[in-house]
Amino acid sequence: MRGEGNPNLVSRTSNLVAALVGCVLMTVLLAGCFAKQSDLDRQEKELSAKIAKDRADLDRLISETRARLNQEIATLREEELPALRGNMDKGANRFETIQRRLDDVENKSAARLNVIEKIQHDQANLLKTDRDRTQEEQAKMAETVGALAKAVDAKLAGHAKTLDQLSRTLTDLSAKVDTDAKLTSEHLADVNKSVSSVAKALRTVGEAIETREAEQDRRLDEVAKALHGMAAQAGKVKEGKPAKGGKQAPRAGDSTDVGPAKSAVATPAPAAVSAEGAPADGEDKTYEQSLQAFKNGDYEGARKGFSDFLQRHPDSKLAGNAQYWLGECYYGAKNYGQAIEAFDHVQRSYPDSAKVPAALLKKGFAYVALNDRGRASSTLKQVVESYPKSPEATKAKEKLAQLQ
Repeated sequence: MRGEGNPNLVSRTSNLVAALVGCVLMTVLLAGCFAKQSDLDRQEKELSAKIAKDRADLDRLISETRARLNQEIATLREEELPALRGNMDKGANRFETIQRRLDDVENKSAARLNVIEKIQHDQANLLKTDRDRTQEEQAKMAETVGALAKAVDAKLAGHAKTLDQLSRTLTDLSAKVDTDAKLTSEHLADVNKSVSSVAKALRTVGEAIETREAEQDRRLDEVAKALHGMAAQAGKVKEGKPAKGGKQAPRAGDSTDVGPAKSAVATPAPAAVSAEGAPADGEDKTYEQSLQAFKNGDYEGARKGFSDFLQRHPDSKLAGNAQYWLGECYYGAKNYGQAIEAFDHVQRSYPDSAKVPAALLKKGFAYVALNDRGRASSTLKQVVESYPKSPEATKAKEKLAQLQ
């Protein structure tokens, strides 16, 4: 009976070891799955660490269980089985001794048969006792193995439940990551829209500033023309020539009222062009129309107007201004190469013009627009060095700081 119980125990042990190996393989596969999720955030890393810890606990439990089973099996083989075999060998020896004695005394007397039967009966009882004890020990061993198997199954079930929870948690985290990515994309889209709106607003502000500068230039030109007209009329009055309006300025000693003459000097009409190059009415009208077209955003119309003005009146007092605004027309149309040529022409052909600093500044801006940082920096430094107290020098310094 002892020999019949050992295969069953070995089979149970093999099944348990196979189940544990399967669990280990499942744990290894699961660890591989976790390795593919390396892009998850800190929470996933913590979950992976927890799984690794549970896996280590499971491996330790498996190792302890395997060691315990091996120890019990070894104990069974080293202590119990040799004892049983020794008893069986001892019984066999006794049986052989009795058999020999029976053989010796078989012919001696029939009375000794009772002794032999008694000895056989005692031997049978001894063998039965040994067999019963072996069966009890096998039953206890099977019970212990069953309890261990249940404990391992319960532990594996708990780990399986934990792994299911972790899998659900990872699924939830993946969904959350997808949601966060979607929200981030939407936020970036909103930010891009905001940046576009700000850029548009900045362009609008820049255009407004340029328009305001154009208006200031126009007013300065009007003041200059008015002053020139006042000077011209004052000269005519001093020479005794009639002012514009057909009346002659009174001379010293005349009895005529001098009120009208004083009024003509105080509020001069638009100056006529003299041979010295002062702007005439036709020049002023063409220049004003071109400047108004530029302010209205009609860069092509303004360009044609200023070009026509420069061809008709190259020696006008407004020629330097017209050349500058021609460059502004090219700049506004984003034709930066021709804008640079036009601004260069201001400095070459009209070096005494008040527009030279502004032309140099816008030339530097055109180089910036062409992404030519070297020439842009050189031109802007020229503005700072040549016209250090001008408003254009301040703007050039700000742009140089941005380029750095």
